[in-house]
Amino acid sequence: MKKRTQGRDYAVKLMYSFEMAAESVQNVEANFLLEYPEESEDVRLFAHQLFEKACDNRKTDETTIRQFITDKWSYERLGVLERVILHLAVAELFNGDAPVYAIMNDYVGLAKNYGDDKSASFINGILENIRVKFAIERGN
Repeated sequence: MKKRTQGRDYAVKLMYSFEMAAESVQNVEANFLLEYPEESEDVRLFAHQLFEKACDNRKTDETTIRQFITDKWSYERLGVLERVILHLAVAELFNGDAPVYAIMNDYVGLAKNYGDDKSASFINGILENIRVKFAIERGN
C-alpha cells in the first residue's frame, strides 16, 4: 500500500476515534500513537496533517458537504464513518497537493473497506459533485 493511502487510512481511523471519544485532539492523537506504533513517521505525519486540516476546516467543510446531500437525507443521518471520510476528503481536495482522482479513489476505497458498497457509492457521488462544482482539477 502506498504511503499516502496508508496515511489516509490512518487519518480515517484517527478522525473516527476523535468523533467517538469525548477527548481533545491532542489526547486522541497521543493515545492513537500508542495504539498504532508500527506506522512509519511519514505515514503518521501525513495523517496528522490531514486530521488537522479536517479539524480546522470542520464548519466550512460541513457547509460544503451539506450542499450535496439530497432532500431525502440529511447530514445528521450520515454515519460517523461517512462523515469522517467526507471531512477528510473535502479537506484534502481543497488543501492537498495530490491528484484529485487519487484522493477520491482512496477515500472511496476506504468507504468500501470500512463500510459497504452503498457507503462507497455515496462518498463517490458527493466527492464527484464537489469536484465538478468547485472545478477542482489537479494532476489528472
